Amino acid sequence: MFLNLRFKLGHGAKPLVQVTIIRLIGYREWTETLGPDREHIIQGIQAQLHRELINEFSKANAWAHPLRYDYLFAITNGMNKEELMNIVKNLGEYSPVPLSSGTYADANPRVAEKEAFKLAIRAGPWESLIGGVNDDLVAMAHIDLVDSTSSTEWTSSYQLYEHIWNVINQVRLYLAPYGGITLYLGGDNIISIVTPTIREKDLSPLSELINARVGVGIASNGRRAMKLATEALDSLRQQGKYGVLVLIER
Repeated sequence: MFLNLRFKLGHGAKPLVQVTIIRLIGYREWTETLGPDREHIIQGIQAQLHRELINEFSKANAWAHPLRYDYLFAITNGMNKEELMNIVKNLGEYSPVPLSSGTYADANPRVAEKEAFKLAIRAGPWESLIGGVNDDLVAMAHIDLVDSTSSTEWTSSYQLYEHIWNVINQVRLYLAPYGGITLYLGGDNIISIVTPTIREKDLSPLSELINARVGVGIASNGRRAMKLATEALDSLRQQGKYGVLVLIER
């Protein structure tokens, strides 16, 4: 399986993950203009922006997720500046404040995110700064805790929620050396964007540590990588297996 990956990258090559950060300029200041009875307004706008973020990037075969809601995160391998600017423009129709964006590619997803963030901060309203675009492979690890849902029968929904966040922190710390950007998907599902050179043996100790199935997808864009990661997870479930399964786009 990984012979194909090495052949695609070339000897000694490191794939670059392209990250885009979208900044809502003046978001905090805007919230303060709404008065004290504002949280329901803020939550409603955040939910709408979240929906449009997912829709816009999914149509471009990318993968996106909100960060703090005043910053939005996307894996955008294969997308060019014009495509990114169009998405920022479209999202602006649902944002109460101007947007800016930064895009950067690096072998380490965490480095790419950090540099993309710097560019988004530098960019003016409705400006997109690009520190390089890339169409290399993306790797996403979809993590599903085993039997966590049934545990609500003897705990509670909130205790399960607390447990999930404790596990997310464990995953975050474990995957940081692999460039891991770890996010909560809801329920008992966690996603982490990692370096595409990761191996099943790298993730097996994590699977055992947190009692989870881990499906990894490696593909040419974020949406396909997520699809493969979920397929890997579904395959483990259907076979009644635990551990890690990596699927690579051919």
